[in-house]
Amino acid sequence: MIAAQRAWARYVTTQDVENLLGLYDFGTPDEPLLFKPTLADVIRLDEVGARSYFVGGDPNYPNDHGFLKRGWKSVEFQSAAGPILKAGGLGYKDMGHYTFTDGSGNATRADYTFAYHKLDERVLISLHHSSLTWFPPVDT
Repeated sequence: MIAAQRAWARYVTTQDVENLLGLYDFGTPDEPLLFKPTLADVIRLDEVGARSYFVGGDPNYPNDHGFLKRGWKSVEFQSAAGPILKAGGLGYKDMGHYTFTDGSGNATRADYTFAYHKLDERVLISLHHSSLTWFPPVDT
């Protein structure tokens, strides 16, 4: 599972959309991928929606401008309590914060939840929820 996280971060920073999408299990219409991207308001259930988020340009998702085009140079995962192995050893879940840093050193922190499972000896993502971290207002 740690290898899957490292691969995910590597494909984000190298803008390798094909290998990045290869880490997801898009499932079936009865049991689809559940993907709520960080910088989007639309939940994705299929490869077309996920691809649009990462690279943009799909008229069905007009607010997608390409998450990978933001020039991320690093992604650092900070797990709160995971990865947690599911009973039977066929899956993992993880939740925490990750920080994306661009080429100018600007950092974007987000909260994540991932669920992974093994399929054909590969660890794939079946649930990915991410949102910008909420920081409470500072009282003065």
